[in-house]
This record gives sequence, C-alpha cells and structure tokens, in this order.
Amino acid sequence: MDLLTLLSLTFATFVYAISPGPGLFAVLAISTRYGPIPAMWLSIGHTVGDIIYVALAMLALNVIAGLISDSMMYVKILGASYLIYIGYQQYRSRGISFEQTSNKSSILKLLLAGFIVGVTNPKTIIFYLSFLPIFIDLNNLTVATEIKVVTVIGITVFFVLTLANILGLRLRKHIENPAIIKRVNEITGITMILVGCFVGLY
Repeated sequence: MDLLTLLSLTFATFVYAISPGPGLFAVLAISTRYGPIPAMWLSIGHTVGDIIYVALAMLALNVIAGLISDSMMYVKILGASYLIYIGYQQYRSRGISFEQTSNKSSILKLLLAGFIVGVTNPKTIIFYLSFLPIFIDLNNLTVATEIKVVTVIGITVFFVLTLANILGLRLRKHIENPAIIKRVNEITGITMILVGCFVGLY
C-alpha cells in the first residue's frame, strides 16, 4: 500500500468520522459533563469498535456482511438499552459540581459504552463494508497492509473523537457554575438517551 493510498484512506476516514453521529455526540456529552479523561475512555472504546469492524471486513467481507445482517438486531437492542440506561442515570444526577470519574468500574463502563456506540452504529457498518474495497484488494491482503489500514483508521477515528472531547471541555469551562449543573445533567442525559434511541431505531 503506497503513501498516496494511505493518505486517501486517512482523508476518507476523517470525513466519515467527523460527520455528525452517535459517537461524536456521546463523546461531547461525556466531556462536557465529566471532563476529558472519561471522554477519552469512551473514545478508546469507540475506536476499538471501529477497528474490529475494519479487521473483520478485511478478513472476509462477504461472510462478515452476512453475519452482521443476521445478528445486528439483537446487538442493537442490547446496546441501545444500555446507552439509554446510562442517559437516564445521568439525567437524574443532581450533583452540585462536575464529577471526575477515575475508578476502574467507571472506566470499564465508559469503555463499554464507547464500544457499544462503535459496533452498533449502522453508519460504521455500511461505511467499512462498502468503502474498504475502494482502497485495498481484499483478495490479496498482506499482514503489513492490514496493520497499516487498522493503524490509519484507528488513529484517525480517535483523533476526530479527541476534537469532540476538546470541544466539550471548552464548553465545560463556560458553564462550570453550580446553579446550572442540574440543567447540564439533564441535557447530557437526554443526549445519551437520544444516542441510544438512534442506535436502536436506525
């Protein structure tokens, strides 16, 4: 895989990742509510979900497409339910200050939430199953090519989610006032619920 193809793949992935979707909104909500570190864990989980799709698509595009079609409904229902539950808990939160989430349990929950957003997003499925063959020959893959593709896509997706994280952090600085924390909780909670609904209904 030459440099021009890698750059084209990077640009295409950037355009896909930066388009509005559940991943960006989820990271923005978590960053605004909890800060950059929790949003980073969510971003990592989301990126892992994307990388899994890339790896599977490269290994057996047609087979994976069939498996996804058969099992996607169950994955979407479970994933959407979990995201809605997270949103509901956040909506009901009545803290008087922004929370810092650093314990292992919370980190695992954030990784899981990000992973669910990544693997249940229909945009991700359609994108990778349809666009990878444009850049690589799936019938003549080498390990080196697979590593390059996974690395480029993983870094690009995480970079875009980091931009959303930074945006949430900037918003946080402007609203760090105990008088409006309750409203922030409600808005970010509703955002997560909507992300869950989008995942389940799309």
